Amino acid sequence: MIMYVAQEQFDYPETDAPEAIDFAYPIEFMLADHDHQRVQFALLERLADHPDAKDARTNATEILAFLETKLPLHVQDEERDFFPLLRRRCEADDEFEVLLDLLQNEHAVNQEYYRNVLAPLRMIATGNKPPDLEAFCHWARAFSIFERRHLAWENGTIIPLARKRLNAEDLRGLGRNMAERRGINLD
Repeated sequence: MIMYVAQEQFDYPETDAPEAIDFAYPIEFMLADHDHQRVQFALLERLADHPDAKDARTNATEILAFLETKLPLHVQDEERDFFPLLRRRCEADDEFEVLLDLLQNEHAVNQEYYRNVLAPLRMIATGNKPPDLEAFCHWARAFSIFERRHLAWENGTIIPLARKRLNAEDLRGLGRNMAERRGINLD
C-alpha cells in the first residue's frame, strides 16, 4: 500500500525552512519540491513575458533565491542519493540505466539554461536591465518550458519506479541524507 501525505505539510514559503518531519517522507518531499519548482519556473516565464512589470525586481529576487539555493539542493538529492539508490534497487526490466542517462543529460542541459539566465536575473533583481533583454527572455522561456516538462517526466516515470522499488530502510536513509544536506539532524 502506498502512503500519501497531505501536500500542504510539505509546501513551505520561500523564507521558511523544511522541518524534520518532511524528510520522513522523502518521495513526498521531492514531489512537493517539484510543485514548488513548477511555480518558480512559471514565475520565470512570467518575468520573461513581462520584464518591465512593476514586480519584476521582486520576482527576479525570488527566482534567484530558488535557483541559487533550493534547486542545487534538489539536484544534489537526486544525483548523490536518489538516483544511485534507484540504480541499486531497480531490476533489469525497469531499464533504469536508460532513464538515468536521459536524466543526467537533462541535468546537463539544465546547466546551460541556468548559466544563461543567472547574470541577467541578478541585474533585474538589482533594478537594472540586462544588456541583451531579448536573449534573457528567450533563455528564461526555454528554461521554464524545459524544466516543467522535465518535472512532469520525473513525476510520471521516476517517482512511480521509486515507490515500487525503494523499501522503508532506503527511504529512511534518503530522507536522512536530504535533511543533513539542509542542516537538519534527524537523530
